[in-house]
Amino acid sequence: MEIMSRIKDYRINSMNMYVETTFGEYLQYAKDLIKNNDLQRKRVKTSKTVYSLLKTDLLNGCVIPPLVLAITGCGDGLQDLNSDELQNYIKENREKVLILDGLQRTHTLIDAENDAKKQERLDEFYKYKLRLEIYVNINKFGVLYRMLTLNTGQTPMSARHQIEMLYSDMLDTEINGIKLVKEVDGSAHIDKREFVFKNTIDGFNSYMNRNELPMDRQEMLENIKMLENMSEEKITNDIFKSFLESYIKVFDILCEKTKNLEINQDKLDEYEITGSPFANKAGIAFGTSQAMTGYGSAIGIMKGKELIRDFNSIDKIVKDIDNKYTEDNGEWFMEFLKRMDMIKKYSKKIGNAQRMFLQYFYRELLNEESDSYADLLKATENAYRKYDSQVN
Repeated sequence: MEIMSRIKDYRINSMNMYVETTFGEYLQYAKDLIKNNDLQRKRVKTSKTVYSLLKTDLLNGCVIPPLVLAITGCGDGLQDLNSDELQNYIKENREKVLILDGLQRTHTLIDAENDAKKQERLDEFYKYKLRLEIYVNINKFGVLYRMLTLNTGQTPMSARHQIEMLYSDMLDTEINGIKLVKEVDGSAHIDKREFVFKNTIDGFNSYMNRNELPMDRQEMLENIKMLENMSEEKITNDIFKSFLESYIKVFDILCEKTKNLEINQDKLDEYEITGSPFANKAGIAFGTSQAMTGYGSAIGIMKGKELIRDFNSIDKIVKDIDNKYTEDNGEWFMEFLKRMDMIKKYSKKIGNAQRMFLQYFYRELLNEESDSYADLLKATENAYRKYDSQVN
């Protein structure tokens, strides 16, 4: 491995090293790079595709575009390492290395290595040259930004999937007393202060896209829209963590203001709520994907309209909600459940409709210029009026 040049990427505050190596050196650790994250995008089937042709070309020593790697969780000193030190660092810390661009080419290189072994050409194959671009001292937001910019021209994994992959190490960790758990582990226990990890990713994705709707079928143009929003963000902080910390503050105040409410059948009858309510406590209601995507979208839209400066603005808003709220025996939350019940009765796409209503709810509640600012009951009523005006 030989470092040919070092160029600072000022947009993501990371050093980019242009490296010349060989097939043999890269393949020493490449097999680990493609399996060290179980959320990594699956490989493309090579049958009848360009990758089967690429394998043949690799066996004959073709030159391919540089693969792009990122080393996360390292200190500033890494950018000053010499060529041998960098090679050793990667081999010894391969769990910190992500493939930003070139996953399918890496799979094909491994396939070609197996063929070279069968043909007894390994020595020759290992000596062929390969170029790498390696970003060092890059944070997760920088990784996500570069992954999207590098993959926009082809069929990429969805932005939501990339976010989920990057932040998968936060599973089973706590942020402000909230633990992130896998959906497959069962429903999150709100009483134990748990959020489903997927729901938090949905919320953050909605923040970045300024849209509360799910993005599982995200297209290239939606990725570009997300890039435009990302380009306005500062990369000095972990934005996902800041997003989640702000939501937890709002979540806590909403739960606190309904802690004594008992939702029994008499209450449901009083508010004409038929069937099962959306939730029987605020913690469950606001721990859902609908609630988090509504929040993410609302904050993104408000930030775009310069109605809110950043996530730190939530501190003052939460205090204002706390000060303005008067004891109403949980009336605001019952009215909230009543609106959710009405949406369930009359909407064709219930989940998307609930997300829209919740987006309006947060925009009413958190916007200092709104008549409903910091008023839970008014925010509920006015949010439903705006939702209803859009769908009817």
